[in-house]
Amino acid sequence: MIRRAVLLLALLLGGCAKPDFPPGGPVDTTPPRVLVTVPADSTTRVPPGTEIELLFSEPMDRVTVRDGFHIYPPPGAPSYHWSGRRLRVSWGEPLAAVTTYQAFLSAGARDMHGVPLGVPITVRFTTGDSLDPGKIRGVLRAKTLPTKGVPIWAYPDSLGLRPDFTNATPSYATETDTSAAYALTGLPLGRGFTVHAAYDLNRSGAIDSATDIVATHPSVIRLTPERPVADSINIVAVDPRAPALVSGTVYAADSTSRYRVEAKSDSDTTFVRFIERKGPGDYLLRVPSGHYRLRAYRVTATPGIPPAEVRREGILATRPEESYEHVDFHFGTDVTPPPKR
Repeated sequence: MIRRAVLLLALLLGGCAKPDFPPGGPVDTTPPRVLVTVPADSTTRVPPGTEIELLFSEPMDRVTVRDGFHIYPPPGAPSYHWSGRRLRVSWGEPLAAVTTYQAFLSAGARDMHGVPLGVPITVRFTTGDSLDPGKIRGVLRAKTLPTKGVPIWAYPDSLGLRPDFTNATPSYATETDTSAAYALTGLPLGRGFTVHAAYDLNRSGAIDSATDIVATHPSVIRLTPERPVADSINIVAVDPRAPALVSGTVYAADSTSRYRVEAKSDSDTTFVRFIERKGPGDYLLRVPSGHYRLRAYRVTATPGIPPAEVRREGILATRPEESYEHVDFHFGTDVTPPPKR
């Protein structure tokens, strides 16, 4: 009996010695959290010399926290001081009197295992008796560009509808959530703002006009005591490098011939986009924005012989991400086109 018990214990110990996870331990998939902030959100009468503290649930990648943390309106150059999971942020100048501030940490800030927060953190506080009540809310809409986690910037309208994004710092900022919605809160009244969605595509930390994209709401937003909240301030983001789509149908009775549909640039005749297909049917061309002369023809069997049957369309002006449908070509008078859908 004792021998059997000893054998069972050895088997159990041997089984416990086998790891349940790959070498290095289990994979961390739990997002970090901000447990405490000082000041807390919505704190009033904050002393001008106050610093900001954040306590995280686990050790953080300090570079991503530093790059993702901002305070608006900016009180000066920040300094970062770490003590384990606790971050303290200070700056050279005292906070302005009777001013609402917004401390913001991007959802992209990561822990030491590379897991991001997933949701942005916003802490509003004021050196005055009450928070500024102004709000601007809206949705970012885009076809090819992302809409989640996109920075939204607000600038004073004194800088114009499109400020110098490379050199001018936004007065307020936030990010879009998973549903592409955003909300700028704690804004002062009696002022005008321009609102923008910023795409730092080359991840340089600044806007480069040659590579990056900034989408702008087309008008100034003015917040007043009579209108402290501006809703449906939606932004449409278009990638200027995205192609336009030109589509249609080649109608023909001859199902054995090959047909070519081409778009030739009106400004550079050496630039041509085309597609060939056997017999009639649908086609799709992707072309950069510009002006194009469209034509279709039956491809001759003998190389070097120009096509005898050509169908032409006029000049088509295309814009990025736009679709131009039902650009059709008919070969033969006996072809009955199907009804348009």
